[in-house]
Amino acid sequence: MNDDGILSSLPDAPLTTDAVDALDASNSVREATVVMVRGGGGRAGPDEDHTDDVLLATDNRIRYLSRVPEDGWSVEYSQSYGEEEYDGVFEEVLAVAQETAERKYQSQTEFEL
Repeated sequence: MNDDGILSSLPDAPLTTDAVDALDASNSVREATVVMVRGGGGRAGPDEDHTDDVLLATDNRIRYLSRVPEDGWSVEYSQSYGEEEYDGVFEEVLAVAQETAERKYQSQTEFEL
């Protein structure tokens, strides 16, 4: 599955944790993981736990997908992998995603106090 196909399949809204679980169960997805959970409600979120940051692993690539409310979903970082490299590449992409998601969250909440 290519980047455009993945991005066009996502709603223009945060994903609930149940939606990420459904992606994880999909035949075309090897693994889908929430990077940072946000609680229900908030500025633009649903009334249940949700995320704007997801790791999505397909047969040969792991992608960090991130959503910005005004811009929608994008592929922020991705790496291809061989079968024997999966765990290491997954950890690398996860580390980048966690750092990026934390910076994004801090910048979005900086002026809410």
